[in-house]
Amino acid sequence: MSLQLRLFGGGQTDTPKNGGSLVTNDGGHNIDKSKVLTSTDTQALSPMNLGKLASIRSVPVIEAPRYATKEEAKAMEAEATRHEKGAKHAKRLYSAALRIDTADTKVHKEHRKYEGGIARNELRKVKANTTYAKGLHGLREGYAKQGLRLDNADNKARTAIDAIKAQLIGGANQ
Repeated sequence: MSLQLRLFGGGQTDTPKNGGSLVTNDGGHNIDKSKVLTSTDTQALSPMNLGKLASIRSVPVIEAPRYATKEEAKAMEAEATRHEKGAKHAKRLYSAALRIDTADTKVHKEHRKYEGGIARNELRKVKANTTYAKGLHGLREGYAKQGLRLDNADNKARTAIDAIKAQLIGGANQ
């Protein structure tokens, strides 16, 4: 294919026979920034997804100073003890959830590392194919010369055969 056809197109649609996508030499890409920067999950927190900013308030705010009864104080202390235990359990829960997410992140990171390796290997394979194709192009002249030699030999043989036929036919007519 000539340089002009490569640069400006020649109406040919090159589709690979192996079902893969054609890798062109124009330096183009299909890396969509919006896809790369898309969250891994709709609930993932980021500058674009602040989350709900929810909080917890187990007892209502006491809006004004007031006196309490002994029973109210005792009940509030029991409730406080229950919430302190719950807070310890919540801390363990969040710690475990974060450890799980950290493990997920490691798997995600290693998978992207793997995909990067596959992409690099694919480029190496395409480079090898290109080197092979370039070598085949270098052989074309030699094959053309061999074809010309065969055509010349065929023509020479036909000429000799035609000369013999002419002698035989000419000699038979005399």
